[in-house]
Amino acid sequence: MKFEESDHVPAGSVLTADICVIGSGAAGVALACELNGSRRSVILLEAGGLQQNQLREDELFAIEHLGLPHTNKIPTRGRWYGGSTNLWFGRIALPDPIDLTARSWVPWSGWPLSYEQLAPWLARAGALLEVPHFDKLQIENWPTNPTIQTFQQEGTSSLGVFLWADGALMGATHRKTLEASKNVRLLLDSTATELVPNEASTHIDSLETCGRFGNRFTIQASTYVLAAGALENTRLLLRSTRRSAAGIANERDLVGRFYMDHPRGDGLGRVDLTDLSKEQRERLTLLGEKRKSRFGKVQMRLTFSPDMQRKEGLLNHSLHAHLTSPMHDLAAFQSAKRLLARLKRGPSDEGSPRKDLLAVGTGAPELLGAGLRSVIARNEPSTLITVDQMEQVPDPESRVTLDWERRNRWGIPALQLNWKIGEATYRSQQRMHGLFKSILEKHGIFSLRSQLLEKPDELPPLQDMKHHSGTTRMSSSAADGVVDADLRAHNIKNLYVTGSSTFPTVGHFNPTLLIVALAARLASRLRD
Repeated sequence: MKFEESDHVPAGSVLTADICVIGSGAAGVALACELNGSRRSVILLEAGGLQQNQLREDELFAIEHLGLPHTNKIPTRGRWYGGSTNLWFGRIALPDPIDLTARSWVPWSGWPLSYEQLAPWLARAGALLEVPHFDKLQIENWPTNPTIQTFQQEGTSSLGVFLWADGALMGATHRKTLEASKNVRLLLDSTATELVPNEASTHIDSLETCGRFGNRFTIQASTYVLAAGALENTRLLLRSTRRSAAGIANERDLVGRFYMDHPRGDGLGRVDLTDLSKEQRERLTLLGEKRKSRFGKVQMRLTFSPDMQRKEGLLNHSLHAHLTSPMHDLAAFQSAKRLLARLKRGPSDEGSPRKDLLAVGTGAPELLGAGLRSVIARNEPSTLITVDQMEQVPDPESRVTLDWERRNRWGIPALQLNWKIGEATYRSQQRMHGLFKSILEKHGIFSLRSQLLEKPDELPPLQDMKHHSGTTRMSSSAADGVVDADLRAHNIKNLYVTGSSTFPTVGHFNPTLLIVALAARLASRLRD
């Protein structure tokens, strides 16, 4: 693959290829890898360069929040080669079969694909992401242990598994392979500005593109694939208004609708571990903080069984946990964690570096004392803190729109996000804490303190996980979505969209494995 700067493309040029892929994140890199060596010529567009440019990202990624605020400060959108995988922690989870089925109690649910159809592509995604012991994502393939015995309750609860990908930095992982490619060409600092359809809007004729210094050029391809993430896929479709004021593939006003995330409840439940027996602690171990096992880094998650979801009309929520010491609640400790995160992952808008340094300095004696107590206690954790990772019902009023009055230097309108969470999410979350409590008490553990159970009439604080999904949903019919089961726009024969924007529902699973699986599946069709 040639890694080229768009600065070298003369203004007014027309570049040609069989396939043009927009975005070099998880989906784009997966497509490039799977198309490598084929007879198809591919242009892969990346809006950034090989390194992060924070100032340019801040300008492009600005969002006006019209609905629920997004309070998660961890940066997750990356505008450079590798995309958001550059910022990703690498956690992997499988969807559950019930996530893909039509559920009478979940409006707009049901995928036009079955779990069985996706299964081989999930395995292929595991290989691309270098997930160690991929088969251990299935709880059935685990040796029994006290945690599994505790939470795998017939008829009420199940366990899911989180593993961590060794190849999480997909751009870096596959760079040498792609640089050696003879049929794929990467154009850096190339911003897709407009899709141009033919007169009848049945095909895309060309893509207008802008380089870093304003040089504009055109790409003409037989096939176009949007792989730029749920927000940017939506923005490009909505702003391409040459043939229709509604944008591309938006005849039924569905582009941008059904926006979903994974609402997260952090620390709303706590279990005091100090007086538990060794046997009781072992029952919680794999539900707690991720740890190394002979199968790699692993963490379990508690889920409702499919039978319980059907019986009580629940969403497919999950609960996992962090094991913490008394040090965890110290302000100086949290400041130190943020400073270390900045050193490892670069700039962040979470906290102030100056204030964090001051907090670490003034809190050093307390931090040292807590550290010594932790050593004396042989680093035994004192508290288990719950984390709720939840599904939400697809809602057409939860949506992404454009602010045409605010445009950036490329003339691209700013994003507006109206995120909504329905009552079913809160009801299922409270039921999850009730289930957790009942299982603990069955084993003599009575120290759970849950805000949800102690104050059932108060809505708990939830934050986003920046798992942007659902804005170009997949459907069997053009009346219900934007793309079909093959990810092709319903009424445009050579336009495809891939990534989590196509998810009809989101379950509670981390989306990257399924994003890569769908991209690999699409690549197999494009190769033909």
